[in-house]
Amino acid sequence: MYFDYANVLVFLLAGMAFVVINLVLGALIRPTRRDRAGLEPYECGEDVIGSAWFRFDIRYYTVAMVYLVFAVEVAFLFPWARVLKEALRAEDIGGVALLEGLLFIAILLLGLAYVWVKGDLSWVRSFRRGTPRGHDKEV
Repeated sequence: MYFDYANVLVFLLAGMAFVVINLVLGALIRPTRRDRAGLEPYECGEDVIGSAWFRFDIRYYTVAMVYLVFAVEVAFLFPWARVLKEALRAEDIGGVALLEGLLFIAILLLGLAYVWVKGDLSWVRSFRRGTPRGHDKEV
């Protein structure tokens, strides 16, 4: 029984050692430049214009999150399609798997319709009474 815990301990110690060794090697190998150009945010030769601290519209993050959700869900559909193909050939649970997959896709489409109707996929701001939607005052 304690052997199982020993395996976890060995992997934990190996993981921690891997991280520490890579940090030490990185500190020894990387170049150290302390000149003004090396301390600039961009080392591409372009002058910095404005501040790096500015607000992004919340829709940027909303669209990014919706994309991630749908990308992950579509990634789940590929193994499902493979298993469904084999299940339909063997006539085991092909019908049940097909219905489960269609229900899954229907839930995804319902989520897409919700986000679309809510207006989170629109990049163009809509204005009501002179103020941006969802804002009480201009920023």
